[in-house]
Amino acid sequence: MFFLGIVNTWYSSKATTTTTGNYSNIKDNVVTNQRGEESQQAAKKSLRSLLPSNKEGEERTPSDSIRGPGQMRNPTTSDASPLCTAEQMRKIAHQLMLTEDKDINFKDTSKLNSPRLANWFQCPETSWIDKFYAEETDIGSSDFLGISVGCNKGHDAIRTARMGLSDATIDAHKWRDEFHSAEEGVCSQEYADQYNVVFPQRKGEMHCIEPMPSTFSELDRAGDKLGLKSKGMVFTHAAISSTSGAVNFPNIDIGMERSSIGDCNSKAKAGKNCVEVPMFSLEDYVAKYVKGRGPINILQIDVEGYDFDVLFGAGSVLDSTHYLEFEYHKQGKWGNLHLQDAVRLLDGKGFTCYWSGENRLWRISGCYFEHYNYFHGWSNVACVHRSQKRLYDRMEK
Repeated sequence: MFFLGIVNTWYSSKATTTTTGNYSNIKDNVVTNQRGEESQQAAKKSLRSLLPSNKEGEERTPSDSIRGPGQMRNPTTSDASPLCTAEQMRKIAHQLMLTEDKDINFKDTSKLNSPRLANWFQCPETSWIDKFYAEETDIGSSDFLGISVGCNKGHDAIRTARMGLSDATIDAHKWRDEFHSAEEGVCSQEYADQYNVVFPQRKGEMHCIEPMPSTFSELDRAGDKLGLKSKGMVFTHAAISSTSGAVNFPNIDIGMERSSIGDCNSKAKAGKNCVEVPMFSLEDYVAKYVKGRGPINILQIDVEGYDFDVLFGAGSVLDSTHYLEFEYHKQGKWGNLHLQDAVRLLDGKGFTCYWSGENRLWRISGCYFEHYNYFHGWSNVACVHRSQKRLYDRMEK
């Protein structure tokens, strides 16, 4: 596990920071996250042109999503992610092979695609969350609540359910054998090691939300065959976005990945294997389908480039989330956004985010390089709410 070396001093809203060291221009690469009302107003202004409209055609803002489904909220965190020191920035730059600013023409993205930056974050092995559930008796709540948005073939959701519900009868290998699809997972999730259940079984729910009709039908069938619905698994046919309503979505081969809401938006593609499916904001979904009122222990988002829409539509659900994962690349909406847009939004909600690799993490929040604004390679990001100190400490090591 990569050791970042945590800064013990958190800086306040009025603090200013200057970093020094041999790595040139490091201080210019550190994004100083503003605090309080000033940060919220800046975030609203920078995102306003990117936000979808509601049913009345009016612009939505983060304040439109204050209402909540009644989930137990995280403790308030007034501080933001700690800034990296110059030494920490040098370590990250060295490990990710980031070239010094003076040697980079940022318009030439090929210079940003080092073997490490381009490839290390594609198929993470999340040992930090596995070990947390294997070693901690207190996961932050008595019951477990997990949500997988863009569940696809269900392999990650089944494994998370086994881990979070601590139920050895939820068998990922049996799921692999029962779920019928000619498509293999891009990261071969179906062949991942089975989670070793340690603690007594927990009550709770694991939601597997999938918009593609063919894939959902197979998820639902396999869930019935294996009796998983009586064990806390919830399979829902829906798309999750920034608003609620209905949307056209591709209906192609079972388990086909890299299909999204955007595939049916153009006139050229309309009517070509596209069908209307129900759509919810994550906040509305939780209010309608989630029975428990505890926190969301794990939130997984994989919606082929529309992850930011899910985050924006989450509203107060983020205030109740302990840990979340999402993808970042150049597909869908991500092509017109920077990673900083999501990291800034989440930092204001109390989250610290990291590049997610094979049993390694590299902190993004408070350690932001300008390189990231021009990098849109396929990658994964993991974030933890800073109120969850035991998990946060593990991810910082």
